[in-house]
Amino acid sequence: MLASLALCWASPTLAAGNYAPPGLYDVRYLTLENGLDVVLKKRTHAHNVAVRLVVDVGHRYFGCDKRETTHFLEHLLFTGTSRYSEAELDRLIEDHGGSWNAATSETETEYQIDIFDSYLPLAIETLHEIITDTVITPAKIEQTREIIRQELGGKTSALRRWLYRRGIGKSALTKSREALLPGTGIVCPGLDTPANIAEGDVKQAYRDYYVPNNMSMIIVGNFDETAVLRQITDTFGRMATSNATTHNLTTPPYPDQAREVSGTFSPLLGSNAAVGVAYRTDGLGSPDLYALWVLYVYLDRALYERIRVAEGLSYSPEAMYSWDVDYGLFAAVADAELGKLDVVGAMIDEEIDKLRRRPPDNDELENAKRRILLARVQGYESNAGVASYYVRNLHELRIHGRLLDHETAIANLTPSDIQRVVSKYLREDRQVALRSVPTLTYTQFFALLIITVIGIAALGVYAYWRVARGRRAHAAQRSSGAG
Repeated sequence: MLASLALCWASPTLAAGNYAPPGLYDVRYLTLENGLDVVLKKRTHAHNVAVRLVVDVGHRYFGCDKRETTHFLEHLLFTGTSRYSEAELDRLIEDHGGSWNAATSETETEYQIDIFDSYLPLAIETLHEIITDTVITPAKIEQTREIIRQELGGKTSALRRWLYRRGIGKSALTKSREALLPGTGIVCPGLDTPANIAEGDVKQAYRDYYVPNNMSMIIVGNFDETAVLRQITDTFGRMATSNATTHNLTTPPYPDQAREVSGTFSPLLGSNAAVGVAYRTDGLGSPDLYALWVLYVYLDRALYERIRVAEGLSYSPEAMYSWDVDYGLFAAVADAELGKLDVVGAMIDEEIDKLRRRPPDNDELENAKRRILLARVQGYESNAGVASYYVRNLHELRIHGRLLDHETAIANLTPSDIQRVVSKYLREDRQVALRSVPTLTYTQFFALLIITVIGIAALGVYAYWRVARGRRAHAAQRSSGAG
């Protein structure tokens, strides 16, 4: 996958082997008879073990009205089995020096247990139990629905949902993602809500996707490999193979033209604004992945040192880069005062245009590469960090049967590689410019509030005067009639 990055030119200042911990890429990788992928990595530097179970199902596997289905399952699998209640499960892990959690992304759901190494068998047994024996009831469904609503920011009104589907209350960032990823359902037109998900939807997803040939188990830490593999085989290995529901993700097309987007009543109030540009890139399997990563680190510093340090126009100018299986997003943004927004936007454009016209400075490029490698080293200090690394790179094991040498790929990047990906992805004819400007500044809001209060008071005085005058006139008529 990364062959195009393994160039003959090598950086004289970076030795990739100095950054990856010994044996990082050497794992035991196998697939059980029922299709479960297993990754084992023994590390004896600490008395703990990180256990990760990855289920290949995420938000993108469901339509927008059912988008939170996998989120439901993530929560439900912690609510109790036929043997243990939710509280008892929590105590079982925590009282043995452990912690557990879960997370749902666009394409996968990950269950995590970190525990004292002597209690690894307990962690595997408990994880197997919640995967195979969770009791799903209507009461748990409704309780989970309320939890997810709180996690998403609370229950939304029908009016707010109606307005949002028509773009009102939608941020510039969301609109930029819609423009960069059109026609794929990755960005739903409405607000995420668990309202439309029924018990049957959750149970069907559980049957379809929570099968061994749609899962991977990763264990990193101090353990006996033979004993652990035997336990996995006797638990997860006994799960019945099923024809896991296949889901062909719709890869978003590239934008066919440049666009500019801004929020609509989002934000409603504020004193600052933000400006930036965003671009669509290829995804996880792209040979350009690491060049884009280095570009993001390089540009991030350039923006910070120019816009904040040299000019003092922004608190946090930054570059951003994220990727999924089949697409990536690259952006450069900065906050600024309203009156200086155009100046800051022009500076962002100038920094990107420099990279289009000529390769980056080699010394600064080497610094960017070194920062990435050093940061990765710190991430490998814990077994949890190494386990997360293996989760992120499961695709390499599935495709190649081994992990690729990322450090060497990064160290071998040249200035021309960076300029090549700039020319390929950061194109003016495909960029989405975004402006996030508050509908009202605080000054405008308070001025409007004062005018409104004065106006209401004036109307009140006027109404009182009219009523009083009418009463006086009526009284005068009565007096005149009596006379």
